[in-house]
Amino acid sequence: MMYNPQYVRQFYNEYGSAEWSRMERSVHGRLQSMVHEDFIRRYINRGQKVLDAGSGPGRFSIFMSKIGAKITVLDVSETQLELARRNIMTAGLIKNTEKFIRADICDFSMMPDNSFDITVSFGGPLSYVCERRFTAVDELVRVTKPEGVILVSVMSLMGVLIGPAVTGNIAALASPDKTVSGNPPLWPVAVTGDLPAFPSHSAGINHAPMHLYTADELGKLFGACTVLETAGSNVTLREHDTSCEKIAENPNAWDTLVKLEKKLNHDPGLVNSGSHIIMAVRKK
Repeated sequence: MMYNPQYVRQFYNEYGSAEWSRMERSVHGRLQSMVHEDFIRRYINRGQKVLDAGSGPGRFSIFMSKIGAKITVLDVSETQLELARRNIMTAGLIKNTEKFIRADICDFSMMPDNSFDITVSFGGPLSYVCERRFTAVDELVRVTKPEGVILVSVMSLMGVLIGPAVTGNIAALASPDKTVSGNPPLWPVAVTGDLPAFPSHSAGINHAPMHLYTADELGKLFGACTVLETAGSNVTLREHDTSCEKIAENPNAWDTLVKLEKKLNHDPGLVNSGSHIIMAVRKK
């Protein structure tokens, strides 16, 4: 399965504002946003130079700007980059934005070595680059200052594989070697970690292919760095499980769920079970 940057760019151009709204329209999305923001709080401080690599519409750029960091906003999609610009301006935080760059995370040739105190690549850019993930990691590390921190999140292999079971997708479980309703068969994905294109509910074209990770694989990918922290995102909830929406209707239940997520998502037995794996590493 080969990385196609033009297709990823086209997909996110068509995906448009859905990338912003997906973290607001469901309990799963809201929890995912909170878990990622927790990592930002722990590692990013006022005045630091931060690269948001794969910014999408700027949700985390805005959060980091509110802390007082100076942000370079980068995305492969010009539509997402323009949405980020608008959202940052609407938030009144454009003064904390140093640059907007349309670029592929496999090629930061426009940026010199050791440029940033912190480099962030949240939401799965390292999944979308498929077999070029090694090049992308080299670039993320290269532009980060020595002793700087890199924050990444990737799509979880185990989280995807257990999805049909916890959501009751009988068709996928009954035919694990076959494509069902456009969705790739389970067993080949389990063996390779490569998820081919599949139907998107929010774009006019198939969702871009991606590589799915285990925490161990992600840690080895950053073997030249020191791993500081690893967590799963949404280890307590499953995407597309609409029964979970009722939780948010009860403030006490929602508060308990958030506390459970934060208590459990660093457990070694659960870090692979969520939708994403989040990792903080330090450049040596």
